[in-house]
Amino acid sequence: MTVSPTDPATTDVTPATPPTGTWHIDPLHSSVGFVARHLGFVRVRGRFSDVEGTLHITDPAEDSSAEVRVATATVDTGVPARDRHLRSAEFFDSANHPVMEFHGHNVRREAGHWSMDGDLTIAGTTRPVTLVGEFLGEDIFPFTGGRRLAFTGRARVDRREFGVSGLPPLPGATIFVGAEVDIELDISMVEHDVRPFAEQILGRRLAV
Repeated sequence: MTVSPTDPATTDVTPATPPTGTWHIDPLHSSVGFVARHLGFVRVRGRFSDVEGTLHITDPAEDSSAEVRVATATVDTGVPARDRHLRSAEFFDSANHPVMEFHGHNVRREAGHWSMDGDLTIAGTTRPVTLVGEFLGEDIFPFTGGRRLAFTGRARVDRREFGVSGLPPLPGATIFVGAEVDIELDISMVEHDVRPFAEQILGRRLAV
């Protein structure tokens, strides 16, 4: 199955190349979000609060790879009852599949953006996904003095391809959540693993 990304803005600008190395997601300053449509047109946004992962940037950058893990039980849409439903077997089935994963490879430099193909696993089912995004630049991570990189990413998936049925609670009811879901990423990455620092700030261990 091929999952098409959302259409990127068209531009002839060559995207900047990020520096090589192994970079770690900063969970305190990153957002892994999604947008679903309720009853076909009203957009509902959510995010996951616990995420970890690494990006291995090589020279050439086209050989780079990524591994990301997200704790499904940390889904947050701002409505506790809805979040409990999303954690149930009708959606993420967090009790049996506490983590969803993305393994990225096959990086391409395209007009004004980067693309990365990968394998996304949700609720035990793996399907190919293409992320489209931008490298926003490099600066200093103020808490350690090390370097920090910033990226955006987006993709569109059909949740039914992952077995995420989202069945309505009543027989014969209209489908509540649209099949297509947009993934939206705003990612801060640093040179070292900052999970211990994040756990100290949060006062708890991360779930992934």
